[in-house]
Amino acid sequence: MSDAAAPRQSHSGKLLPTVPITPAAGDTDSAPSGTDAKAEPTRRRGPRSGSRTGTGTESTRNAILDAARASFLAKGFAKTTIRGVARAAGVDPALVSYYFGSKGDLFGASMNLRIRASEEIAKVVSGDIRTAGPRLVRLAMTAWDDSSGGATFRALLRWVATDDGAPEAVQAYATEQIAIPVTQALEQAGVLGPDARERATLAGSQLVGLAMIRYTFQVEPLASASVDHLVEVVGPTIQHYLTGPLLRR
Repeated sequence: MSDAAAPRQSHSGKLLPTVPITPAAGDTDSAPSGTDAKAEPTRRRGPRSGSRTGTGTESTRNAILDAARASFLAKGFAKTTIRGVARAAGVDPALVSYYFGSKGDLFGASMNLRIRASEEIAKVVSGDIRTAGPRLVRLAMTAWDDSSGGATFRALLRWVATDDGAPEAVQAYATEQIAIPVTQALEQAGVLGPDARERATLAGSQLVGLAMIRYTFQVEPLASASVDHLVEVVGPTIQHYLTGPLLRR
């Protein structure tokens, strides 16, 4: 079929000049002169056939998380890109954004506990809210102290202290993995929305700050303190943030 359009007629019946149909910029990929013009197949917006992602949604998500975690550990936050993670996972970059949103959101998801942090935090806080503080400290410290499951978290914390992208990365992790699930659990317990968010943010800041002191700066005696001791001394503070009175201006 010719690329030229068929002759057109005006309302008066006169023939109008034939105008070639030119593809819009970006619609096609032009081949270099002297080469086969056959276009290279484009990457599918989904797992590649035969890739390690398999066909299931969960396996695809896990492949993306594995690739992201490896990149964050090797390159840091600033030099990790959505496109690079997608290439390593064998998926289209759009799929990474579809599952995880921004790079900061992807960082937060890949920087989880041995089991998905948000789900475990929700279980802890959704129990007896009056004793949730110590349980929350024990959950975090036990997971982050773990020699295998917590290794990624501790390694990421070390470069977070110096990486230019650290503020966005820490914010994403604290928000997605701590503040949001704690907020939701508090709301289910009857705490009003704005108050629940403030309490959850205070608790999250305490836990992330404790992690920085313990694993990144290794300040004693907290660096070598037992989990039981940290639960005993930090748990009441977390509990106060969750259920205690907050000063209002």
